[in-house]
Amino acid sequence: MTTFHKTTAHRWLSLLALLPLTGCEDPQRELKIQWREDEVNKKEAAIIQRELALSKDKQVVESSRLDLLAKEKSVAILQKQLAQEVEKTKRVRREVEIRELRGPIPQVSADRVIVVDTASDEVLFEKNPDKRGAIASTTKLLTALLVVEAGDLDKIVTVELSDTQCSPVRLGLKVGEQFTRRQLLTAMLVKSSNDIAQALARDNAGSVEAFAAKMNERCLALGLQDSHYVNPHGLPSRNDDEPFSTARDLSRIAKACDGKPEIREIVKLQKYTFKWPSGKVTELSNTNRVLRSAGYCDGMKTGYTDAAGYCLVASGERNGRRRIVVVLNDTEGGVWKDAQALLDWALKA
Repeated sequence: MTTFHKTTAHRWLSLLALLPLTGCEDPQRELKIQWREDEVNKKEAAIIQRELALSKDKQVVESSRLDLLAKEKSVAILQKQLAQEVEKTKRVRREVEIRELRGPIPQVSADRVIVVDTASDEVLFEKNPDKRGAIASTTKLLTALLVVEAGDLDKIVTVELSDTQCSPVRLGLKVGEQFTRRQLLTAMLVKSSNDIAQALARDNAGSVEAFAAKMNERCLALGLQDSHYVNPHGLPSRNDDEPFSTARDLSRIAKACDGKPEIREIVKLQKYTFKWPSGKVTELSNTNRVLRSAGYCDGMKTGYTDAAGYCLVASGERNGRRRIVVVLNDTEGGVWKDAQALLDWALKA
């Protein structure tokens, strides 16, 4: 390249470099660029303002939501309280109606009493229900329950010597005689014979002692904490290990028995014809007098010892209502009057 051309080329490069400095760019273009940058900045600022406003709105919404949840919770609590008050009012009204229908609770001379609704387990009346004491032959209800639960009621039982060694109430079983479990069970519940109770216990568990252990195990299974059995009939023990129970525990045993059709069919019998192997028959009358004096009574079991006094567990039904009455430590005349009066009172509503 010649010196002229080199000089010319450098001159043009110098001019191009000086263009921004000499104002040779398009001023309109610069203004447009600046305007666009300003617009972008404005939009960015607007977006930031909107985001801030949105954030505040979200805080307000969240606060409102939490406030609404708190109010909903408060309303739910008030609704629950209202429902409880309504239910309580209904219950009180119903109790008043029931009291009016039943009338006053009968005055009783028995020391230990309980009246139970078998459907709801509601205790309608009680007097010393958890006081421990002897329960005499009402013990035989638990004996009957174990025998029925073992099943095979048509199985033959052969009487052994140990079965006959008891007093004072005996049917008079003799060694070697044979009866079905059902025959013995029926005679025991109707006539309350102690020799029959011993025969059933020995047949079931091998001995009276082993049967007593099963009785106590069954009590625990029923949730009973205030009962102790030492024999199948309820007679006083010959040692210091005395049997005891309570009106409440006995009512639960009675309810368990009430749920067994085999027992229900027996305890409602006013009479039972007991057939001996010899062909002889003995007419047994139920020891429960309330069965004969009150048509609504359909069971269950009597008892007496010096320690237990006169006892009766009575069941009955009227208009679909079913009740169990337990009367313990009563007088000879009072036991029938008290049990019938309580059963009649409880069945009115």
